[in-house]
Amino acid sequence: MKRSDRHRALVDLLRARVEQPISVPRLADRFAVSTRTIERDICALQEAGIPIYGVPGRTGGFAIGRDFSLPPLAITPAEALAVLAGLGVMDGSPLARDAGRVRDKVLAAMSPQQRAQGRAFAARVALMAPDGPTEDEVARVVREVLVDPRVVELAYRDPRTGACTERSVEPLGMILVRGNWILVGWCRLRGGVRGFRTDGITAIRQTSERPPVRDPDPLASDLSRWDFLAAAP
Repeated sequence: MKRSDRHRALVDLLRARVEQPISVPRLADRFAVSTRTIERDICALQEAGIPIYGVPGRTGGFAIGRDFSLPPLAITPAEALAVLAGLGVMDGSPLARDAGRVRDKVLAAMSPQQRAQGRAFAARVALMAPDGPTEDEVARVVREVLVDPRVVELAYRDPRTGACTERSVEPLGMILVRGNWILVGWCRLRGGVRGFRTDGITAIRQTSERPPVRDPDPLASDLSRWDFLAAAP
């Protein structure tokens, strides 16, 4: 993440958690940087006029002034709840970090009471979200090729059998099935549509090759069947 993007995300996070200070180690873990980097970020934001202050003590950390505000989101409280519930399902997916930053922005725009209701509502709805995150490099490549399709070379370890294979895959999309995020694509090794659980992708490389345009009928037929996800990929 660029420094400027991290600064905006840091402000959004502090606004979303305005009721409770956040420690430097927790902030460092959230943004995958060192504690020293977070301290420099805080100083830069304070120098820019953002009312961030330190709270001493065992449960202390940094917080932002309650009266600090940005232009509000043009959505209703009910719409905000729907957004939070949808973002919660993205936990563990290749889009988890981006979804987390959007969630902070939505929470920051809500009143304290609405914020508490929103967190509780999202926790009740997002029951199928995976427990573990997608590995960072896998997440980055998957995000990029879904936005701008490119053939990927991947090493895959089947989470069920442990079998390891190497594939050339033309990405088609991403779906959530039984609590697992799956990259769906045309597998050149198997000559058909296959699904790859993101927690089974041990290595992935984006090539410069754009996938060919395939006949949509057989692809739609394959994607409409769920049994290909249960079969050995």
